[in-house]
Amino acid sequence: MDFQNFVQEMVTLKKAEKYGEILQFFKINKEPFTQMQITQHNYLVSIILTALRKTNNTQAVPKFLEMYNIVMNENTHEMVLNAYGWAIFDKLKEDVQSKQFNKYQFLSLVQTIIPLLIGKKSQYSYSIISNIFRLTFKSEKEKVNQDYKFIHEFCNIFNPDLLSKDVSTIEIKGQNKEMASDEENWYQHQTKALLELGKYQECFEISSNAIEKLHNFHYNNDLWFARRIALSKKALGDMQGAIDGLEKIFRKKKEWFIKKELAELYFEIGDIQKSFEYAIEAINMNGFGKIEMKIGIISLIAKILKTKKQNDLSYKHLLLVKTIKEQNGWQVTNNDLCELHSLVVENEEVDMTKLLGELKTYWHSFVPNKTPTTTNEVLTGTITKIINDNERGKDGWMHSNNKDYYFSVPSIINFIENININTQVLFKLKENQNNGKIMAKIIKVIN
Repeated sequence: MDFQNFVQEMVTLKKAEKYGEILQFFKINKEPFTQMQITQHNYLVSIILTALRKTNNTQAVPKFLEMYNIVMNENTHEMVLNAYGWAIFDKLKEDVQSKQFNKYQFLSLVQTIIPLLIGKKSQYSYSIISNIFRLTFKSEKEKVNQDYKFIHEFCNIFNPDLLSKDVSTIEIKGQNKEMASDEENWYQHQTKALLELGKYQECFEISSNAIEKLHNFHYNNDLWFARRIALSKKALGDMQGAIDGLEKIFRKKKEWFIKKELAELYFEIGDIQKSFEYAIEAINMNGFGKIEMKIGIISLIAKILKTKKQNDLSYKHLLLVKTIKEQNGWQVTNNDLCELHSLVVENEEVDMTKLLGELKTYWHSFVPNKTPTTTNEVLTGTITKIINDNERGKDGWMHSNNKDYYFSVPSIINFIENININTQVLFKLKENQNNGKIMAKIIKVIN
């Protein structure tokens, strides 16, 4: 068999997608041919790389390249680079699924291949980059403790100006949802990593650049970039700039943690009363939820109360912080203990339920009393917005008698599938037990 027939047989097997047979045929029939003959035939090399990944043998790719002295550089043919790039992607996918992902070994691979693929400036090469890019972020985002050093180093491989600005859409429960471009995703992950790593000047500059360059934001990224600018200003000493930025964000995105950050800023500049008002608003917002999520704001309230000479209340807040940490297996620091011992209150065994109940009553006592508007009257309304539609149910807004009401319907309700935009419903008004706000309770769909 001459070399031309050798290659032709492998081409035929590839067209038939017989990847296992390709590897077997190559192993049996390769001996008569020189290393140079094999390595200089780019299509043959790409066939072998493709066959290795298609048979779940991506771990053998480096061995094959080393055996035939094939090096990835600017002179490597595009089809070989592409085949190698897909092999790296498949290896990444396997490692992520098996939870054996060696991040820094992966970094060393992509630091070489990504710039080479970008240099080819082809749509096919870019699809490989995009797949590696998105899967890497997805795998890290799903972790409880993200490795921001790794995310930062991974982002540094890419020039955001060369990333795709195209958005994509996916179908979720019959509705098309637009996804962010690779360029926007780069800014999102890089700025968050920089903030977490304490690289505040760089975070400020890149977040500002994102707001200036991007014209179509997803997942409220425009607000997240603005928040990172504000927090970077805080870290860089521009307290008033940080306050102004966060106040502007809160007007658009009423999240409790933004109020918390504002409360911390006001505490640092010595406006204790404003800090206390914002901290109480933050602890009461969105209901109390999982109290451990608000441990930071509870600590801040304790500091504020100590400053206000309300030592008994301050002690109870600190005691709650210590108890929450202990119940969750978190470290109770020496600073926690020093704060507790600095307040002269008799130590006693903690009844977590009783203590939390007492403090919830205290926090809620600052919520302004509202004239009850609940009624047994059955009203008619029209659904105007669906916020969430998932396994837990649906929630959103309806309009009735020139007013808008929030509603929430659990998935177990039998008429939930009929609740859509423009649906007319019968409802009653009730008070939300978590936050005291008036909301609509749908009792029947009427169209």
